[in-house]
Amino acid sequence: MRLGSLTGFDRRIWILAAGRVISATGYSIVMPFLAIHLNSDMGISMVQVGLIYVVMAVAGAFGQIIGGEIADRTGRRPVMWASMVLRGLVFIALFAVMIMAKEIWTISGLLVVSSLLGSMFDPASNAMVADLVSVNRRMEAYSLLRVGQNIGWTLGPLISGIMIAFLPFSYLFAVASVTCLTVGAVVLLKVAEPLRSTASHAKFHLRDMATIAHNRLFLMFCIASMPVGIVMGQMTSTFSVFAVQDAGIFEAEVGYLYALNGVMVVALQFPMARMISRYPMPSSLALGSLLYAVGYLFLGFSGAIWVLVLSMVVTTLGENVISPSSTALVAKLSPDSERGRYMGAFGIFSSFGWSLGPAIGGSLYDSMHTAPLALWGSVAMIAMISVVMYLHLGKMSAEVEKSASRAEGAKG
Repeated sequence: MRLGSLTGFDRRIWILAAGRVISATGYSIVMPFLAIHLNSDMGISMVQVGLIYVVMAVAGAFGQIIGGEIADRTGRRPVMWASMVLRGLVFIALFAVMIMAKEIWTISGLLVVSSLLGSMFDPASNAMVADLVSVNRRMEAYSLLRVGQNIGWTLGPLISGIMIAFLPFSYLFAVASVTCLTVGAVVLLKVAEPLRSTASHAKFHLRDMATIAHNRLFLMFCIASMPVGIVMGQMTSTFSVFAVQDAGIFEAEVGYLYALNGVMVVALQFPMARMISRYPMPSSLALGSLLYAVGYLFLGFSGAIWVLVLSMVVTTLGENVISPSSTALVAKLSPDSERGRYMGAFGIFSSFGWSLGPAIGGSLYDSMHTAPLALWGSVAMIAMISVVMYLHLGKMSAEVEKSASRAEGAKG
């Protein structure tokens, strides 16, 4: 995808992309090292670390519902700036608690609240992009936001790798707080509400979410995305712990691996998006899941640094395929007036997948880390479940399209 093809976007798309750079920098300063800190410095087992992530996932699921529904009713902008400002305040609280007390229950509670607030931002942001961009350019727009996000993912670990050499881990939360507050202020002051955004002031009932179940393709897509979400969740938990404790590399070197992930996304996301846009989205999603399976399976054969690098390269290629395709497919399958709801519903499944990942991976690690092939072979098998389900989704989509064509022909 040529850079020239990105011209013509609404100014707000570029502001959102810049916001992703800032917020992702703050998030990636903290999260890649959180599991290591809880496990090594605070003496919490990987199973317990995984359970904390599970509770964060539950909170994130509620955040996706709340964020999507409020975005459909009151607009995208209020959800985005408020969630970022409040999350920044929570990160300040985490900074203070870790300095003064290091009490795990308080820390866990604040992490859960942070997850809820962060999850509220995503469906509103993704719905705004769909409001502002035509259908045939959404893959480009979501790719642009992913590039911004991964510039942040490149900068964050590099910054934290330097900081933790001189400062306690808790100071990373102070930096993350500044980034969240900055993004909140930018959205509040610089991003206007899209005119095409449809607001409904009707009272929300949980049963309203049931309407999504009637969309068979969307429901199948969400279910198929959970297993690969679990596998994607290994990157900031099991992978980092395995790299430090079993492969024997330094934490700063883990930061370099995450920086490699970010650099690859920035360099390859646009050309890869251009390639995969030629093929049906379910087929692309199946390919991305297969790349995740292969990438993590490599770790079962060796913990050498070059294998860690190879694993990161292959799984990042899978990420480049899956992430923009998933968001674009949600936008395609959702009605305009319920786009926030659909983004939130998909976010529930992806959040559970991502956050169940550390729990499942932590359990596998505690029981199998002396047998790496069994550990990472199990992770690869989870990804293969998504491969099969995405291929089935492709068949379902083809059948729906054929039925629609026959119906149009009968009308003609």
